[in-house]
Amino acid sequence: MKIQYALLGSLILLTGCVNNAPTKVITKGPLICSTGDVCPSLSAKWNQETRDGFKITADIDNPTKYDIKQLVFVVDGQAYTYSTIQPTVYTEAAGIVNSSNSIFVPRSFLNSFRNAKEIDLKLVTDQGEIVRPILTADGQKSSAFLTFEKGYTEELPGK
Repeated sequence: MKIQYALLGSLILLTGCVNNAPTKVITKGPLICSTGDVCPSLSAKWNQETRDGFKITADIDNPTKYDIKQLVFVVDGQAYTYSTIQPTVYTEAAGIVNSSNSIFVPRSFLNSFRNAKEIDLKLVTDQGEIVRPILTADGQKSSAFLTFEKGYTEELPGK
């Protein structure tokens, strides 16, 4: 009887683990911004188990709250528009509000970055659009771009 309880307990434990697909935070990095600009940062999470894509999170740290509604990646003039998957989450510390929201992109999305010459990100918010470069025509790469590059080269199977 003890063996049956142990097996049942193990089965319940394993079932719980299967439902919690592991994710890996690749890194987090800011966009290219000038002094005084609102400067969003991006992070990417890769789902190791399903291997079907990335959850990309945009964070804005500012005294003003920003309701982030869409992220639009403009890659060499072509727009890729993604609506957020949840309401914007706000956390406040020392008078600075972190506004955070996420999108989900298929893993194939990163293919558009591979040979790109210029990439901008437009965040559509309730305070207006925030447009910042990720990769400039002169080759300047933001930390956010390096995040995607790292995600593509290290996390995608069979590339």
